[in-house]
Amino acid sequence: MSEKINIRLFDGFEILKGDKPILENLSNTRKTKLFVAYLLVNRDRAITHQELFELLWSGEDYANPATALRTLLYRFRVMIENEGADALKGAIISHRGTYQWNKDLDVSIDALDFKALADAGVNPTISESRRKEYLAQAIDMYRGSLLPDFSSEPWLISKSAAYRDTYIEAVMAYVELLKSEDQDARIVQVCENALSLAGTSELLELEAQIAKLRIANPEASGKDSVMAYYNEVRELSVKLQDEADRMQAELQEELMDNQAFLCDFRTFKELYNLQRRMQSRSKATIFLGLVYVGCNDDNDDPLYEEKIMKDIVGCFQRMLRVGDALCRKNDSEIAIMFPAESYEDAVGVLERLKSSGKERTDEDIVIVYRVRPLKSGKD
Repeated sequence: MSEKINIRLFDGFEILKGDKPILENLSNTRKTKLFVAYLLVNRDRAITHQELFELLWSGEDYANPATALRTLLYRFRVMIENEGADALKGAIISHRGTYQWNKDLDVSIDALDFKALADAGVNPTISESRRKEYLAQAIDMYRGSLLPDFSSEPWLISKSAAYRDTYIEAVMAYVELLKSEDQDARIVQVCENALSLAGTSELLELEAQIAKLRIANPEASGKDSVMAYYNEVRELSVKLQDEADRMQAELQEELMDNQAFLCDFRTFKELYNLQRRMQSRSKATIFLGLVYVGCNDDNDDPLYEEKIMKDIVGCFQRMLRVGDALCRKNDSEIAIMFPAESYEDAVGVLERLKSSGKERTDEDIVIVYRVRPLKSGKD
């Protein structure tokens, strides 16, 4: 019987066969490693070639993104073959312009197992002994932040924070069960270990402090005041958590489509000045592009120019990334705002838009652009 494959995403990225690390060469090729990690974390959905290409080659110019992605998949499959990791064959499914991690694969993924155990442990409908068992297993499984090698990747920040919040919630639930058994020493140990792994949590700090006071002197005069403060902090924490959830739901009224944000010029101006402020404290460089579209003057159709502009704006919106913004400045000009790693990369973006815009129509049109970096809020 072959040994089970275990994949660890907490405090690193490691694939093991039994207890033995395999596919260690994956760490030598960052793009292949990021490609596999992204599919793992987003295993519940199919990822388009475009999304993967923007993740892996943002700002780089490739004539054939699909070929570049197939090369990464080939490298991963060669590693699997060389290691004899048969359980990983078919790990990545390719289908109609998408890639997806095979959810039916018989492998253990620590982040998913942790979440399932933590959710079971906070379920009030099962016995306290079972809850305690599940929570202890979940807490032991959390070894640190999710995929720390990619901690600066914007897509990972919210997912890592969600796992951290689940971990804190599991620890708090476990502490409540320990309180009913008067296990103060264990409470201190669990809280301090959680603080070392997950960082600051005022509630866990107070739980540890109160447990230490009970250990030192159950009748300590300061214990009641600490408890009163703790109860107030806990009540406010729950209230703020609920309010933050409501506010987020209120703010994101619509599902975000997978294309650039199209707005009017007034909104574009507000976004421009917000980006200037953000750029003053960020390493990212935002660029402003202005595109002029000149149409055939001999066409007698009064709606001719409007049809051309709408077609080109739609083309630009689909080609740009989901975090970019664009607007029609007037009847013949389109303003675009987007991040890029260099001026050359920014020019490359506008060149691709120009080529695609001209290909969208058989009409004789002229497209000219200019691009420049935003001035920061300090300029």
